[in-house]
Amino acid sequence: MKAIILAGGKGTRLPESAKIIPKALVKIGSKTILQHQIDWLKLHGISDIRLSLGFRANQISSCFSGIYQCIVELKPLGTGGAIKLASEGIKEPFLAVNGDILTDIDITRFINAFQTSSFPNMMAVYEVPDVSEFGSVVIKGDSILEFSEKSGTGKGYMNAGVYILSPNVFEKANAGESFSIERDIFPSLAKEGKLGAFIHNSFWTEVGTEERLKKAQNNIKNII
Repeated sequence: MKAIILAGGKGTRLPESAKIIPKALVKIGSKTILQHQIDWLKLHGISDIRLSLGFRANQISSCFSGIYQCIVELKPLGTGGAIKLASEGIKEPFLAVNGDILTDIDITRFINAFQTSSFPNMMAVYEVPDVSEFGSVVIKGDSILEFSEKSGTGKGYMNAGVYILSPNVFEKANAGESFSIERDIFPSLAKEGKLGAFIHNSFWTEVGTEERLKKAQNNIKNII
């Protein structure tokens, strides 16, 4: 299965760590966030990886060009537009990964769960003690029913930022259009019964802020 990593983030919430580099090149331990993600995918046999780039794309492409296909957006396209651009030419379901997460999600099991389900798309979800910070995902069995954007409190599931998407998931979106997959695509898929849930219960962290990055640095032993 092919994979796309969204590595175009500016790192605006990382004013010190990403001051002169893109977020994907911030280091945790001896490796960049992006290299951690690549190594995790390769651990599960995923080597056909496309890098979706934007901000300071040349810094990333200089490190990975010739190894992985680098697709650069000429203007900000949002998460949906970026994945749509990077997935051009892909004819089968593919993985998409947010560029600011680190996890040990079992991709092999995730793919198997998708392939044995009836869903055309699937999202990995992660249980947290307080969903108010991230927004909640309402699930029933293995189906995602709806999303609540940072309005609920207490224990619940959140979007883990790892997806398997059908190649026609963006068929109604115009090429070059900026849109959010989280706000503009996923709610509709859930409403139509076209978005399955894969529950992950092990390691997961988001490293988009200085505080969360520091926590990840302090827990480097847990990071693949």
